[in-house]
This record gives sequence, structure tokens and C-alpha cells, in this order.
Amino acid sequence: MSGIARTLWILGLAALICLQAGCEKKAPTVDQKFVNTYTELLITEQMYGTDSPKARLHRKAILDSAGYSREIFLQKARAILDDKDMWVPFQKAVTERLDTLVEKKNARPERPRKRD
Repeated sequence: MSGIARTLWILGLAALICLQAGCEKKAPTVDQKFVNTYTELLITEQMYGTDSPKARLHRKAILDSAGYSREIFLQKARAILDDKDMWVPFQKAVTERLDTLVEKKNARPERPRKRD
């Protein structure tokens, strides 16, 4: 390999290493409390709809127990939606949380029914 070819090869390799190092961002950390709250709100919406008084009461109770006001919760949700690097990890965390809840529900043994 000639001196110029070797230099170009080394520079190319160095550029690839630099690009690789620059692309290796750490995944943003996901606020698990927010994920849990968001998941509970999703389940509430599925169970009671979006407009019913019971749904509103449940949503308020969920937000209160997590320590969020409606405004703060919506502000955090908007921030996640606006952050392209945060959206996918957040959605993955929500999916994992839902899967965990489904697994727990399916793992519970059924109670035998009383016979009349």
C-alpha cells in the first residue's frame, strides 16, 4: 500500500471511529413514575371512556396519587412528544409496563366459583 493510500485509509478509519463515537448517544432515561401514571390513565380511558364522570374521577385520583396536577402532567407529556429522542424510549417503557400488567393478570389463579 502506498503512503497516500495508507494515509487515506487511516484517515477514513479515524473518521468512522469519530462518527461512531458521536452517534453513540446514551438512551434518555425515562421517568418510570410518569410511565406508570400514563399507563394507568390509558387503562382508565379504555375502561370508562374519555368523557364519563367516572373516568374524570379516576383520572383525578390517579394524578393526585402520583403527585401531578393536570397541567404539570400535560406539560411533561408535551415535552416528551416534542423530544424526538425521548418519544421512542417512552413508548417502549409504556408498552413494557402494559405487558407486565397483562402478565400479572394472566398469572393470577382463577378463584373457583361457588356452586348453588
